[in-house]
Amino acid sequence: MNRNIKLLYGFSCFDQFMIVIALWVPYLATKGIGMRQFMELQAVFALVILCGELPSGLLSDLWGRKKTLLLGSTLKAVSFSLLPLWSSYAGFLFYHLTMGIALSMISGGDVALLYDSSLAAGGEKSRGTAVLGNANLAAQMGTTVSALLGGAVVSLSYGHLLWANAILSWIPVLLVLRVTEPPATLDRGKKRAEELKELLSTTLVRDGATRLVLLNMVAWGTGGLVMFWVNQKYWQESGVPLASFGVLLAGYGLIAGLAGRAAPLGGTRYGRRPLLAAVGVLPIIAYFGMASFLGWGGIVLGILAPVGRGLGQVLFMEALNERISSAFRATVISMAQLGIRASFCLLGPLVGYGIDRSGLPSVLSALGILFSLAFVVLLLPLVVRERSLSPAEGC
Repeated sequence: MNRNIKLLYGFSCFDQFMIVIALWVPYLATKGIGMRQFMELQAVFALVILCGELPSGLLSDLWGRKKTLLLGSTLKAVSFSLLPLWSSYAGFLFYHLTMGIALSMISGGDVALLYDSSLAAGGEKSRGTAVLGNANLAAQMGTTVSALLGGAVVSLSYGHLLWANAILSWIPVLLVLRVTEPPATLDRGKKRAEELKELLSTTLVRDGATRLVLLNMVAWGTGGLVMFWVNQKYWQESGVPLASFGVLLAGYGLIAGLAGRAAPLGGTRYGRRPLLAAVGVLPIIAYFGMASFLGWGGIVLGILAPVGRGLGQVLFMEALNERISSAFRATVISMAQLGIRASFCLLGPLVGYGIDRSGLPSVLSALGILFSLAFVVLLLPLVVRERSLSPAEGC
């Protein structure tokens, strides 16, 4: 199980090692894909994951997390290997369809596998925050290095970038092959369907604190996903050279990873309450700052958003993991990802249309207002009842 943890840290790193993503917006622009069509493709991608998220989580819990993770990683590698062949909207649509299926299989299972491996290795539940923080840092390091590499390789050509990306996409498959499936804890005194029904009832209806955690994961995860793509358009309009896209994405990713890694220490020293507040306040400042100072001033203020995202990824995931039984952990994590993708299907195209019609500053200001409301309605109540985030009885 200790070897599992190391392998899954490696998987977290190389699963994010997608060097083409740092230049995805400008690359598709060379193929005639505008921001409106780009966000449409991302919405289709999100819709595919939305449809496959919960079934893949159940498949992971029933069939085995290693098998599902291996299948998803292989399909992802195949999708990236075919990507250099596409040059039209229809081709990119096919790519987003297959990649969506692949990522829905990966989502949730990797975190559940890591958490269960930590427990099987003799770790305490309290150590879960550190394990998740390490995995988050590994993922952000993968994003950081891949972004830097992408910025360097694109100086040769987009062709070199795509084929190098295809080769690197097979590394996660090799890592998953070496993972050993840990046993999942299941209460044999209940039928599985009844236990799932009880879990969903607790998560979505009876347990208000767990429901708030889930809703905040969805809200702030959606904001992070939208801004991941908006940032590239922002850098493009700010006149940033293509080679520097990788440096900026790497810097943002590294900052998010370090913020997530610092979450356990910050929680011990200051308590969860101020950290949870920072998860919402920092992105809001970033949105309004980027809208007010288009250019390098806005890029610097935009750093605050990944700090909030890095803290939120660890704090929300740990709170959810503490409250969910091992047998259905991947299912509930997939539910959160399902909510993020569903929200993006609505918000993403609106943002794309808004950018093409009204420009970036207006859209960023609108996002600042939207997430200010989310802070008041969703995150502030969670901050107030922060002590309720300890594991629920009976879960």
